[in-house]
Amino acid sequence: MAPKQKTKWQLYKSNNDLFNKAMSSWVEENNSLMKRLNNEKQEIVLNVISEEICTHNDTEINLINTSGNLRKIFLTGSSNIVFAETFFSDHVIKKFSKFKKLGDEPLGKFLFSDSSISKHETYVSTYSLDNQNFQGRKCIYDFAGSKFSVIEVFLFND
Repeated sequence: MAPKQKTKWQLYKSNNDLFNKAMSSWVEENNSLMKRLNNEKQEIVLNVISEEICTHNDTEINLINTSGNLRKIFLTGSSNIVFAETFFSDHVIKKFSKFKKLGDEPLGKFLFSDSSISKHETYVSTYSLDNQNFQGRKCIYDFAGSKFSVIEVFLFND
């Protein structure tokens, strides 16, 4: 089961914006989460929950009823550690066709190796799962003038 968003997205400025300040280094991470999780937690596997072409809304990048690829995954060790959701509009897919179907390939493989992809704002929100609260972040990226977002919910609190 995927975590549920409890609070609206808020532009991240400092750890005062977090419900759990101990999560600031994870929210501020600018490199591959999979690599860091493998180093600090345990060996991580990417499990695809769903990946489909659909219409989607994303207020932070001004997309309303926009067609594209929505992928939801868990990064899993002995349990689910991170839930992630990424949406690539058809406009982004036309510029980078691999984003039409990533399957079980880590997104970081592309985010951190292609200099034409740049990270912009980060937003934060609180999520809940199994009566626990967790920190979520939404990073806005730009690829050749088109924006896309990556949501990650950290299913731990340290």
